Amino acid sequence: MLKTDHQTEAQGLKLRSIIKGLIWSLITTFILSILFSLLLQYTSLSEGMLDSYGTFIFFISMLVGSIIGARSAGCKGLWHGLSITLVYFLFTLLFGLALSASSLTSIFVLKRLVAALAAGVLGGIIGIGLAN
Repeated sequence: MLKTDHQTEAQGLKLRSIIKGLIWSLITTFILSILFSLLLQYTSLSEGMLDSYGTFIFFISMLVGSIIGARSAGCKGLWHGLSITLVYFLFTLLFGLALSASSLTSIFVLKRLVAALAAGVLGGIIGIGLAN
């Protein structure tokens, strides 16, 4: 029995949706980074919590990207969400290594990996819910 294009497309991951999610993750990172920079400059927010702010930006950026990517795909939300967040995680890890390899500890990387997995699962579920 021949499969229609729709059936074949629904079986695999949609690269276009993953790229769309990655782009939105990067846009969100950029916007939130500027916002937090302005907040740190013009308010009494403590620079001592910079790691927490970075983790928040990281998580929200991946969540937004995985929601948009999973919604765009319309199927396999968990896989699309996880694919987006894992690629984004690897991208930021490589970027961090290029900037300062000594600042990346195993605990830091593990915390970011857990945040990536959580954002991917949650974003994939929300994205599919919004698609239907």
